[in-house]
Order: sequence, then C-alpha cells, then structure tokens
Amino acid sequence: MNVPETTRSSTTHHVTITLLGQSYQVPCQPEEQVLLLEAVALLNQQLEATRAGGRTIGKERTALMVAVNLAADLQRARQELQARDDQLDAVEARLRWLVDMGKGAE
Repeated sequence: MNVPETTRSSTTHHVTITLLGQSYQVPCQPEEQVLLLEAVALLNQQLEATRAGGRTIGKERTALMVAVNLAADLQRARQELQARDDQLDAVEARLRWLVDMGKGAE
C-alpha cells in the first residue's frame, strides 16, 4: 500500500493518493484524512480484486464497475439502516404505550 503524502497550503489540506497507478492530489479537512485514506484503501482493494478477476478490461471500465458495486453496497447499507430505524421506532412506540398504560393503572 502506498503511503500518501500530505501537504498543507494555507487552510487547505491535500493528500496525495494513488489509484490504478495514477497519483492524485485530493483536498480534505484534516479531521477527515483518516476517513479519506480508509476510503482509498477500500477503493484500491476493490479495484485490484476486479482487475485480478481474470478478464482484461480498461481502467475506466474497472473503475466504473467498482463504483457501481460500491454504490450498491451503500444503498444496501442505507436500506438496512432504515429498517433498523423503523424497528427502533416501533419498539419506542410500544414502550411509550406500555408506560402510558402503566400510568393509567395508578
């Protein structure tokens, strides 16, 4: 894994990342650098896995396939989160109902 360079110019923080052998300067907030580097590592992992899959395809197509897969993963995670939020809302409503019922019995 490449260790990114970090440069700082006035208020902008830049990180040098490498994807598919190409280096990029990416601006980010200092407090988001770890998140950015984790995202780059995940993206590089997915890119390499796709390229190692056997077929030789162009870099752009590889990146597009990975982007679609990651977007699908994100959408799936959002749906799961929404389902859990709905479950928590139902539990909260049930608890409120039980508390209200208990108050009425007093």
